[in-house]
Amino acid sequence: MRIDTTSDSPSWSKVFDIGHELRQLGPVMEEKYPDLDWELFVCLRCLPKDLQRKTFCRYYASDKMFGLDIAMDEEDFVPVKKNTPAQRKLIGAAFFTFFVASIQKYEKKLPGLQPVSAQLIADVRQWCVDNQWLDAVV
Repeated sequence: MRIDTTSDSPSWSKVFDIGHELRQLGPVMEEKYPDLDWELFVCLRCLPKDLQRKTFCRYYASDKMFGLDIAMDEEDFVPVKKNTPAQRKLIGAAFFTFFVASIQKYEKKLPGLQPVSAQLIADVRQWCVDNQWLDAVV
């Protein structure tokens, strides 16, 4: 499973830089899950709430690409505009919550996913904790 990212966010935010960190997960996932022969493409959007952009996912079978398009409200980032760790937590919560829901929704549609979905979710969660995207559960 390869991982690629992009973003649509204001230049004052750290969404692009933080989102780029997710690419580090790709080589780990490719080694551990060689049967997941598709790309996870994550678009992180930090946009004004008024745009009412919806988060969605889609599997593009011909391209072997599973896209997660995650919309976050710009207004949530304004109070933490100079606080990268706080922005990382906002992104982490949005990413992981939607990642889990999407993997569960597409468990039977994504090639090779069904037998490893629970472990994949656990591994991604651990990566998020290790990289300060999520807090560890006590």
